Amino acid sequence: MKKLIAGLLGPLLLGACVALPEADAPLPWDPQVSQGTMANGLQYRLVRETAQPGRLDLRLTVNAGSIDEADDQVGVAHMVEHLVFHSRAGQADNLRQRMTALGWVQGRHFNAVTNYERTQFMLSPPAGVRQSPQALQALADLVFAGDYTAADLERERPIVIEEWRGGLGVAQRMNQQRTASQRVGSRYPEHRTIGNEAAIRSASLASLQDFQARWYQAPNMVISVVGDFEPEAMLAQIEQTFGKVEGGSSPLRDHRDLPLDEKLKIFRLQDPQSGSNQVALLFRLHEPDSRGTSRAALRERLIDRMTLAALLDSLRRQPLEPGVRSLIAQKTLIGSQSTVLGIAAGVDGQAHDRALRQLLGELERLRQHGFSDADFAREQAHIRSLGAKTLANTEPRTFAQWVEQLNNASAPEGRVVERHASASRYLEVLEGIDKADLEQRLQRWLASRDQVLQISAPSASLTRLPSVAEVEALQASLAQTSLSAPATESLKAVAPPAPFKPAAPGPAGTVTARKAFPKEQVEHWTLSNGDRLVWLRRNGPDGTWLLQADSSAGYSVAGAADWRLQMAAQLALRSGPPGTDHQALAEWRQQQRATISLTHQPQRLQLNLSGTPEQLPGLLQSYRISQQASIDPLLFSESRDDLLQRVSNRPDDVRSRQETQQRALKYGADQWQGPELAALQALTREQLEADWQRLAGAPVTYYLMADVEPARLDTWVREQLASLPRQAAVTTQPALQQPGQRRHDLAIALEPRVVLDASSYQPQPWSPEAAMRVAALRDLANQRLKQQLRGEASGVYRLSFESELNQDTQRIESRLNFTCDPARVDELWAMAQQTLAGLKVDPQWLGEQRKELSRQEAKRRDDPQTQFKRLILSERHWQDPRYLSTQAQLPEALTLPALQQQSRQLFPAANQVQLRLLPSAAALEQAL
Repeated sequence: MKKLIAGLLGPLLLGACVALPEADAPLPWDPQVSQGTMANGLQYRLVRETAQPGRLDLRLTVNAGSIDEADDQVGVAHMVEHLVFHSRAGQADNLRQRMTALGWVQGRHFNAVTNYERTQFMLSPPAGVRQSPQALQALADLVFAGDYTAADLERERPIVIEEWRGGLGVAQRMNQQRTASQRVGSRYPEHRTIGNEAAIRSASLASLQDFQARWYQAPNMVISVVGDFEPEAMLAQIEQTFGKVEGGSSPLRDHRDLPLDEKLKIFRLQDPQSGSNQVALLFRLHEPDSRGTSRAALRERLIDRMTLAALLDSLRRQPLEPGVRSLIAQKTLIGSQSTVLGIAAGVDGQAHDRALRQLLGELERLRQHGFSDADFAREQAHIRSLGAKTLANTEPRTFAQWVEQLNNASAPEGRVVERHASASRYLEVLEGIDKADLEQRLQRWLASRDQVLQISAPSASLTRLPSVAEVEALQASLAQTSLSAPATESLKAVAPPAPFKPAAPGPAGTVTARKAFPKEQVEHWTLSNGDRLVWLRRNGPDGTWLLQADSSAGYSVAGAADWRLQMAAQLALRSGPPGTDHQALAEWRQQQRATISLTHQPQRLQLNLSGTPEQLPGLLQSYRISQQASIDPLLFSESRDDLLQRVSNRPDDVRSRQETQQRALKYGADQWQGPELAALQALTREQLEADWQRLAGAPVTYYLMADVEPARLDTWVREQLASLPRQAAVTTQPALQQPGQRRHDLAIALEPRVVLDASSYQPQPWSPEAAMRVAALRDLANQRLKQQLRGEASGVYRLSFESELNQDTQRIESRLNFTCDPARVDELWAMAQQTLAGLKVDPQWLGEQRKELSRQEAKRRDDPQTQFKRLILSERHWQDPRYLSTQAQLPEALTLPALQQQSRQLFPAANQVQLRLLPSAAALEQAL
């Protein structure tokens, strides 16, 4: 499913310099893509990308998904994706075993995914192009061998059931309702990718084989390869591996488009755990002319996007009725020609009737008056600006961008075109588009009689839906009413804010002490206000400069609500000095490229900025403004109202109750304080302002990564940083897991599953070597747990094991989480405990780890982000940068004795606490 959101027009301008074809031919392929079709019908797309030496990414797409299943094959497309890894292609071991024996890790080096319309197999071998023959053969065997057995199906069936079980929840239930209503009358609602439990349990080997035989044909496949290779050599390997496969046919796919019935249909979208509160009207159409890259198709697509953007802009300008929070528009593409235009109104409380009336009224207003000249001029200027920006961009696509582009064009008719050629054609067709084209397009959309009305409300609050007759009567009444023209920006009479101009910083402070660490290229500066600057004299990524400001101003403070301190920090960063317009400040920061990102933790407040060398003064100035901010009254009012609305609509949420119990179980008490209605109603801006002054007064350590002249930096630091007033450090309360074993069962889930969440810890002094060993053992533990609980026991699909050596707590902190059948939870928990307690390091694994770590460390020592992070870790622990000069020795710390000793401390039984989220009685009854 593709969604077009008005204003996000980047995908229009896909991308470098060729002559445009004559007449109305489609745009040609980007010449960097070697592409074609083999004799058996298999399509290939190859891109040589050498920026990452030796790297290789392969994707084989089968253009078949769950929508292509027959009525008696529900869930089969996804099950085939699972079962092909059991194929042996005439060898003793199956494909998963063979890939694992090569050192490939599932999820990292090989994976697969199925959706409604395609199944994709992805390989990224760790040895890169050196393993391209093995990777290509694995892909060929996956899609063509098909020699898995009934025994393989019975081994894999429980895992697919656990994948289905793990995906259950409020998001799944609401998405299912949205799909069922948006695509009513089609095959989509009954052919969810995962299927359903009954279908998974009853699927036969014959049904899987029939689906694979019909759809896994060479002409129905595309192989895409990006990497450091010669295209001719790679094509020869592909021909050698895939050329012997016989051709076939590509079945028809007319079932992928929506059948239109020219009627209004009304649906309630509701769930006990959902807070969604909205009225949405969907217009369903067939629009085949906008697909493709011909001049005519691009013109149609450009009209679509300009119309959608103008529609959304107009809706956002209209004054909202009481009880209506917002008006938005979105367009979805389905199949080869189906589109769905959705216009939605956000609702406060029970104002659904009022929201529906305004939504229909605004659409009728646009139907009667169309767009203004200013609307069209704005959208036209926006496309021209994007086109000019694209034509001026001479940067080549990155490895990741090439992978993404080929992936997006994996349908047989898909293609990747040059950005400059695409931009040039869009700019060409733009000149032949006028306001009337946009208005005609809007009239066509709104004239569609195939409509879907979706009404959602939190929990079970909505009791009545309007009838079709009532809605149609309201539409007819509005059509007979002469409505005023849509409000425009000029009618709003809101003058643009005056540009923000930072005030002079005032008397400068001083740098009172300096200390140099030449070996690490680091300097320490002590400022007259007590702050510290740690300066790494090298540039950050791509020549940028990085600035991070750390203080003790965390949100876990005795006597203060956690949520209130977080709210104060977030609003302060968007505000400026008293009387500042926050929009003008935001525009100034954008112009200076001096925006600030916030990370607020229980014990630390961290502000991050980055920019090019000429932007460092602006970065420091932007930071200074945040420290002296007075919370904007309008921002405060909007934020508090939004929180009040969310708290009022908050359902009895299973997840929040689970998290509350988990915190109480781990820490002895739930220290987190969420916003309550009474506290929000009593909240004042002055309270938040006082909170921020307390947080901003905490002494700060600045971490700067920049190759800059000391004299220039000295001036900027004295003017912008050293004179900031500081007070006492903020005293926070650390959240530490309490010792001992504890378990709590919470039988409130609406799904027929158990979610087991277990935590443990072990005191351990932090060091880079110990942290690296814990990270290596974490990966090993994940492999062994998945091998045992998924591979051997076939009992789980979703499983995660996290473990890190926390520098702040000086502890190894670990967490295990998995979902499973309620009947098997005790068995699987015992198996997990046994696996972690008996975690052993074998010499072969250790050798591979040291080799991989050495390779990765060579990259990390040249990676600015890694060096910046390690500088901060070193300074926090030793108050000096020694980590930067000792990091080359890290691989030597991976020794067998050290890892074996560390493995026993990864998940100690003595400190295990376990929360089991169990099905409620109602969920168990429903499952039966």
